[in-house]
Amino acid sequence: MNRWFVTLLASLGLILLVAGCSAKKDEPPKNPKDAMYDFSNEKSIVVYGEGIAPQNTVSPAQAIALAKRAAITDGYRQLGEKLYGVKINSTETVRDAMLKDSRITAQVNALIKDAAITDATFKDGLYSIRMEVTMSARRWQELFAY
Repeated sequence: MNRWFVTLLASLGLILLVAGCSAKKDEPPKNPKDAMYDFSNEKSIVVYGEGIAPQNTVSPAQAIALAKRAAITDGYRQLGEKLYGVKINSTETVRDAMLKDSRITAQVNALIKDAAITDATFKDGLYSIRMEVTMSARRWQELFAY
């Protein structure tokens, strides 16, 4: 009986040892901040630029070309505002307890690369474009993490 009991304990110990080694280990809980550093996808910003054809042009082709250029410039300005922000300067002059003069200026300083025009239309003197900048999330983090 003693030999049978020792064999049973040895068998149970061996089974527990094998089962413990082959059991799936629990993964540590994921840090919620790790989602912020998910570099597996791409990030993109889309803007819509608009330009109006001027009245005093030599030909309709020149009007379309100038409206297109204005729409592209407007698109780049909007991308710069979204990516880098806008610097606002304001001055006010008060005289005799009344507002005499108020001036507000907005300025954008940006460098935009690899912007793509994905759609363009010209209708009733208005040229509209859809402009998009796409980059990997890792590159996005390098440029704009501050």
